[in-house]
Amino acid sequence: MFPYNPRGGQEEFMEFISKNIGDSAVCLNASTGFGKTPAILATLLPWVKKHKIIWAVRTGNETDRPIEELKIINEKLNKEFFGLSYRGKKDMCFLAQDIKMEGEMDYQDVSFLCNNRRKSCEYYYGLNSLDVEDFIDGPKLYSEILGLCRRKSVCPYFAQRELLPFVDVVSLSYNYIIHEGMSWSIRRLVPFDSSFLVVDEAHNLQSACGNLNSDRISLGTLTYALREIQNFDSLEARRVENFINRLRDELSKVLKEAPGKEMEFNPKEFLNALVRKIGLKMDTLTDILGAMNAYGVKVRRSQLDEGKNPRSSLFHLSNFWFSVLENLDIKGVAFIASKERDNLVLEMWDMRASEILRDKWKSFYGCVFCSGTLNPVNAFADTVGLEKYSGKSFHSPFDKNNIIACVTKGLTTKGEELSRKMAENYVEAIESFFEVVDANVAVFTSSYRIQNDLLNAGLKERVESKNRVFFVEREGMSGDASREVLDGFKDAAYREKHGVLCAPCTGRFAEGADFPGKELEGIFLVGIPFDRMSIKTKLYLKYYESLYGKNKGTYYAYVVPALRRASQSLGRALRSKEDRGIFVLGDERYSENRFLQLLPDYVRENLQIIETKNLGNNLKKNLKIIRKN
Repeated sequence: MFPYNPRGGQEEFMEFISKNIGDSAVCLNASTGFGKTPAILATLLPWVKKHKIIWAVRTGNETDRPIEELKIINEKLNKEFFGLSYRGKKDMCFLAQDIKMEGEMDYQDVSFLCNNRRKSCEYYYGLNSLDVEDFIDGPKLYSEILGLCRRKSVCPYFAQRELLPFVDVVSLSYNYIIHEGMSWSIRRLVPFDSSFLVVDEAHNLQSACGNLNSDRISLGTLTYALREIQNFDSLEARRVENFINRLRDELSKVLKEAPGKEMEFNPKEFLNALVRKIGLKMDTLTDILGAMNAYGVKVRRSQLDEGKNPRSSLFHLSNFWFSVLENLDIKGVAFIASKERDNLVLEMWDMRASEILRDKWKSFYGCVFCSGTLNPVNAFADTVGLEKYSGKSFHSPFDKNNIIACVTKGLTTKGEELSRKMAENYVEAIESFFEVVDANVAVFTSSYRIQNDLLNAGLKERVESKNRVFFVEREGMSGDASREVLDGFKDAAYREKHGVLCAPCTGRFAEGADFPGKELEGIFLVGIPFDRMSIKTKLYLKYYESLYGKNKGTYYAYVVPALRRASQSLGRALRSKEDRGIFVLGDERYSENRFLQLLPDYVRENLQIIETKNLGNNLKKNLKIIRKN
């Protein structure tokens, strides 16, 4: 069923899945360029008559990839498998596109629009004339489903749901698997218990799980909620208004009395004190929150009628506190108060992953987890709740003759602050790097703080003085601005003045962007991207240490995630077997075995440890060898 000539471990990869999928979850570590997608499909497709394939990806934008490979399998092997790239309402609502509301709508906004306008939606009624045969003549990408539905004036979201019973493969976002409120909509049409689940880029599961079950509000949320409730004239509205005012007063005291920028917040003590002062009972509090929620729904409907995004601070505020009440005594759910300028932000943060995910995997007939940064597999399995698994790492396909990798002695970001002298040393080393590498290069920093230290030490000026174009990812940069920076940097690869991109390992470009071929050939890592030792990080460490013990807990919660970020950043330069990669690991700690063993094989096996002052000459010498090859 494999549509290509197998190469570099792909047969072993497929055999490993076949051998273990019936007895345990399968965990596969293989780099980008290995060919994981067609190999997994080829292994599982022979079973699709009994066991459909659900392919889960990190974001909706990635859903097309397995369907593209399914098309190739059909074409090359004369097969008739059907599959589709499944998207949420935000991407699939023609009505939302047609009415062009003020501001960008998120998933919840579009869902609210759909639920409230469905009865009068021409596209929804177009489903009455839907002919499934028009769609199932071959695998369908997201754009193809949209195009067909637009021509037929049919709702693409509900059309794809009509197609689900016919699929052999469906590719969708993680959210449809790990979010209980969303998974039921798939499960009743594609039964999980008889399906294979493939989780791509599975190293993201921990953060994806936490993001789904977390929320935050601020004093600003309360201010906007007050403005909304003042538009209603009833005794109940005045009761809600009074509660919000008292809540704001008490939270303002927290802001004034907070000893630092952030602290652990005890919502149970806070709420008990609040209801005593107001003279309420906890049961009455839930009644007030229920009324607040109902007024929030009215605000959303009114916004919709006015052609505005159906958002409400009353609705958000009530849902936040309902979630708080539900999670007051749950181990692994933390509450944090932080100062942001003159504002107080309250965050409910769900640190649980293994506890939430463990039962999810048991719902499926078989599971495959894959990524280029899944190592160490045992750490991954523990943190996502796999009780029985078979894991294996496969060697990367890249030509070692196209790779240069070195660690610089004398450079490190270790410590709470980066000294001015060290920042200047980094800038000098980066200059010697991009002066030698006549191509697009990236400087991936361990954090925005370190990035700012380099900018303050003159990195931008140094780059531009050497006839290079400087690009930077700023904290809080909008999506449009990010795309402009990314497009400009990629374009510079084909111009006389090549680009130097400066971005954090935790940002959009270091993991979410692709740079094929000449678009990125050299990477300089500045430091190891450990999480800042904030209250949040300390709570995370404390929680993981309670689950796994001090040493393993620290390793799982602090060390492994940092080296995965570093590895993801390094992987930006190598997207195919033919790509060239020049890697400078700008922190002497990378040479320590506890960190080195967590880096990709193409770095470990080519690594040299050099003095920073010799970086330029060393790169020149090795680049001559690469060019000869």
